[in-house]
Amino acid sequence: MRQEIDLQTYAKRNQYEWFRSFPDPTYGFDVDMDVTRVVLLAKEKGISFFESFLYFILLGVNAIPEMRMREVDGHIYIYDVVHPTFTVMGNDGIYQNAGCEMKMDFDGFTSIVRKTIEEAKKLPSTQELDRFPMCKEPNVIYATSIPLLSLKGVRHPTPAYNYDSLSVPRSLFDRYRQESDGTYHCTLNLTVSHTLVDGYPLANCFKEIQRRIEALPVFL
Repeated sequence: MRQEIDLQTYAKRNQYEWFRSFPDPTYGFDVDMDVTRVVLLAKEKGISFFESFLYFILLGVNAIPEMRMREVDGHIYIYDVVHPTFTVMGNDGIYQNAGCEMKMDFDGFTSIVRKTIEEAKKLPSTQELDRFPMCKEPNVIYATSIPLLSLKGVRHPTPAYNYDSLSVPRSLFDRYRQESDGTYHCTLNLTVSHTLVDGYPLANCFKEIQRRIEALPVFL
């Protein structure tokens, strides 16, 4: 479900109009996240860190109204739910995009993400990147990870003047690392369009993701 926002009365219409004059109004934050509980949970359940951490990212994104706003053909909508899409390297070594329905419970989410990844791995590569219907929906995030490196910063490729695509948040996280105090950390990047998401809700999204991680038993 979605609700259209009236740009004539929208409280942040000045921000929207100003940044929409930019060819590429996206920006992002690279934030150090304490993922100790996620790492331990993934190890306990015998599942991947990717699908486990992605769950908490999606919980945080869905908790912030601005992160659920999208531009579609010049109209602005706020969606009830945002779903995950993510890159998958197939068995042939070629990447493609995959996506699935959002599940609010941890086991349901990780199960459907794992099933989608396994399905995507088996698909032969073609000229089409978006083979899953969810990838063509606006109420998603684009997620990926770089498990080979520890990163300090990230810049996503973004299509100039394509405001529909630019309104979709991009997410990337790197390899988690163990600190001297025994905790595990990784760098999380969230990149958004400044037409719809200013620094305050973006910062709150990171805080919400961390809060959900620290309150882990509540969500299992």
